Amino acid sequence: MTNLIEKLQSGERLDADECAGLYDLDLFTLGKFANAKRRKLHGKKVFFNVNRHINPTNICADVCKFCAFSANRKNPNPYTMSHDEILKIVEKSVAGGAKEIHIVSAHNPETSWQWYLEIFKKIKEKYPQIHVKALTAAE
Repeated sequence: MTNLIEKLQSGERLDADECAGLYDLDLFTLGKFANAKRRKLHGKKVFFNVNRHINPTNICADVCKFCAFSANRKNPNPYTMSHDEILKIVEKSVAGGAKEIHIVSAHNPETSWQWYLEIFKKIKEKYPQIHVKALTAAE
């Protein structure tokens, strides 16, 4: 760990194992070095991303204790959007300056991974400049 900190302080390039070691740093230490690198590269500039979150469905086959989103839990209004509804949201978002569309959803037994791939493809065909950030590890 000491060698990793020394390399971060000197600005030396990290190898793959050292990069993995960044996960072992506490958040404040990691943030300190990330901020120093940002300042070195960009000075006082700060960057942000304009994005739009879209949740195509809240119908979920799972019952996760932490979820307050699923229609199976606390939300009595189940829905599944059509691809056209999603594309309308994307269109309004792009017109409003969005650079990224973030799509996460529920584990709806009526929608397949192919259903998601189709909407991602439709978005990229119509808006190739948009970054599609989608699905969680569970999805």
